[in-house]
Amino acid sequence: MRGLSCAFTGATGLMRQIYDRTVPHRAVNLSLNGDLIAKARSEKLNLSSIAEEAISRALRQIATNRFHEDIARGVVEYEGYLQEYGSLTDAVSAMADKESEEGA
Repeated sequence: MRGLSCAFTGATGLMRQIYDRTVPHRAVNLSLNGDLIAKARSEKLNLSSIAEEAISRALRQIATNRFHEDIARGVVEYEGYLQEYGSLTDAVSAMADKESEEGA
């Protein structure tokens, strides 16, 4: 995964590609506070790197939030399924109970 910026999505540590770092940079225009730019330049900060990292971090956070929302939706759907149909454990237990009643 060389050159790819990835985000962890969940406790399993699965990674999801956020963007391809090997794609060439493009010139863009940004409007930023003039005093902020002056101070950043006086400290010799690389504004492009800082902006790229901040955008990457924001995209990773969005991906993480989306992952958690998907999990929460899945849990709600699963709970609804369990309420409507029961679990496999319930079905197996009921079958075992029925077999033991028939055998007694």
